[in-house]
Amino acid sequence: MRRFTLSLVGIGLLVAGCSAEAPATTPEPVTGPSEASLEAAATELNTAMAARDAEAAWTTYSQRCKDIFGSPEVFEMMLEANYQDRNPDIREVTVKVNGSSGQVVTVDEDPAATADSMKPRTWTFIDGAWQYDSC
Repeated sequence: MRRFTLSLVGIGLLVAGCSAEAPATTPEPVTGPSEASLEAAATELNTAMAARDAEAAWTTYSQRCKDIFGSPEVFEMMLEANYQDRNPDIREVTVKVNGSSGQVVTVDEDPAATADSMKPRTWTFIDGAWQYDSC
């Protein structure tokens, strides 16, 4: 009787081990409105603006801001005008998140930076991504 019991336990373990297969892929973690994700988005925008990459910068703007500019071409002209004779030197990015809204303050050591360059900028978490909304 003891042999039979051990055999059933052994078969049960073997079947349980075979039927519990590990998933082929691990699900992607859900990224919500966090300070880290906002800082990454702000850094992406700062890098695009400094490089005068209007196309990349445009993708970070909210629809509300895009509607104000009217078109990517107008935005590109604004970018060129605002960054003419500039050499952005971002030294620090500070972020604060409150739900789906965030504030970003950047410290730009460029002497040609505008006086309001250190004012907080508003970002909004929309459709799973931070969008620049301070227009």
